[in-house]
Amino acid sequence: MPIRQAGKKELQFIMQHAEDVMKDSVTGNVKTSREKALQNVSQLLSNGGTYLVQMENSAVQGWIGVGRNFDFYNDEMVGFISEVYVLPKFRNHGIAERLCKAAFKRLEEQGFKSVQLQMFSGNPAKRLYERLGFQDVSVLMRKKLDHG
Repeated sequence: MPIRQAGKKELQFIMQHAEDVMKDSVTGNVKTSREKALQNVSQLLSNGGTYLVQMENSAVQGWIGVGRNFDFYNDEMVGFISEVYVLPKFRNHGIAERLCKAAFKRLEEQGFKSVQLQMFSGNPAKRLYERLGFQDVSVLMRKKLDHG
């Protein structure tokens, strides 16, 4: 079950599932659309990022978006994970963890000293990220205003 960089065929597959990924990741906090989801994919790729895919028998089981981002608070470029997604029928087999570890290795090889990701409140993947050593850095809070 090798993890490798996504090719054109795998990128098309990822784009076909972009809205599903967004729906899973935002945990009901924002309204999703196919256009917004494709914009997320395009932004990662246009900024020099890539996707790593977990394959078995030429079928994609899951993927991770890996790129870079400027951390304005620490004045440094850091590795960035834009998304981690495992197709539902392949979940709970350690694929997300293997994808994250492959991303860490790739980012280390590129000279990054840290990696960041952003997630929505209520996302069950937080337990995995904490197990992998991620720590909370900031909290974005929101209050809806009553315009009545």
